[in-house]
Amino acid sequence: MTTPNDAPYKYLQFKGDQCYRRYIEEDIPAKSPPVTPKKQDLLKVKSHGSYGALLFHPNWKARRKEILHRDMHRCVHCRSDKDLQVHHRQYQFIASEQKFRLPWEYPDRLLITLCESCHNKGHNKYKVPTITI
Repeated sequence: MTTPNDAPYKYLQFKGDQCYRRYIEEDIPAKSPPVTPKKQDLLKVKSHGSYGALLFHPNWKARRKEILHRDMHRCVHCRSDKDLQVHHRQYQFIASEQKFRLPWEYPDRLLITLCESCHNKGHNKYKVPTITI
């Protein structure tokens, strides 16, 4: 019998959406920008990009569409076709890069279609495992 410490992966615990936060560099205007900002009028700022923001990325929208098509636009649990969402069955932390895999980079086997109701029930009942790779 194996113990959690013997498992081929370990669970990481985070509060809120901290596990998805990555720093993104962006140019933002310093105070009130002139009509045509000059390079010296821009501040190089590191801001948080969160998991939620990544769900609006074109790569995720395309990946989501693929998974919905594969699952015939139905919840794999209750077969509903209302309020569909694509669920990650696990999250992967890439140790060498010190960041999480982007939502659209997961293999098909780790993505499933769920209706909003089944998705919420699942998250309330189970914690999505995070593995370090």
